[in-house]
Amino acid sequence: MFKKILAGMMSLIILLPQVAMASDFDPNKDDVIYGVALTEEEKVTVNKSMGVKGDSNISYVDGNDLEKYLGYGTADSNMISSVLVKRSTKAKGISVKIKTPENITQITEGQYTNAAITAGISDADIIVASPRAVTGESALVGVYKSEEMRGVDLDTQRTQTAQEELETVSQVAEENEGKENFDTDKLDTVVIEVKQKLSDYKKENGENASADQIAIYIKDALNNVDMDNVLSNNNIQILVNYFENYQTTSAIDSAEVRENLTKLAGDITNKAGQFYEDNKDNIDKVAQEAKDSGLWDSIVDFFRSIFESITNAFSNGTEDTNSTEEQ
Repeated sequence: MFKKILAGMMSLIILLPQVAMASDFDPNKDDVIYGVALTEEEKVTVNKSMGVKGDSNISYVDGNDLEKYLGYGTADSNMISSVLVKRSTKAKGISVKIKTPENITQITEGQYTNAAITAGISDADIIVASPRAVTGESALVGVYKSEEMRGVDLDTQRTQTAQEELETVSQVAEENEGKENFDTDKLDTVVIEVKQKLSDYKKENGENASADQIAIYIKDALNNVDMDNVLSNNNIQILVNYFENYQTTSAIDSAEVRENLTKLAGDITNKAGQFYEDNKDNIDKVAQEAKDSGLWDSIVDFFRSIFESITNAFSNGTEDTNSTEEQ
């Protein structure tokens, strides 16, 4: 009997620190999620990069978290990239900034955003940093861990599908790197448009789209960003396989996902217009000089192709919605 009582007391002692950590959580504070392999010096570097100020909720992601949310494990020593998550009370969607792009080797801001939306995250500023070159996946897990800290029970099917999306898009991007007319940002817009089309199809027809219909959506989206002759048939098939899986998740029916995709599409379109407004004087000056030298027609065609490819993609995509590597 004494041994049983002693064992019970020891269990309580072990649990006490965890209870204390939980009681310290403040939903009004920002969340800082570090890769568990960071040294103290690296934490300081990451804090500076991400602009961590004042008191924040602190947690860590390890190999077990990676397996839980992404579907595969790794050693804790590989968990490096970290994230600052700022919640917004306004329905503004997802904003992602990679503060150390030279050290996040596989995931773009657009890919982080798309994955977060697929997983069900909304209305948050996500700031990513790493003190050394890594893939960036532990930062994505950190976003999910932040949700967990706030009592949100994420659907792991959706988080793992979001990871499949990252791997698929990264593979296609890697195979086409350096190819004329290929652009990773445009590929991200293709993913957004196809998701919107699949959601519309399900809503209108009460069933998921066929593989052939998905291929049509992908080719249309590629055409809208002037990449219709860039990807190989194998690349398109890889994307079809992913979107077939995406359709089986609850994301396809989520009004929240539709809304956030629409916001993301609008953000990208607005940025294209804002670029001109911010640089209007310089662009107009160069344009006049080019006109005088006979290069005007070529420059007009160049800029027209850029802006049309971006705006056309989202006008088509939102028309009916109105709305063992280090990680």
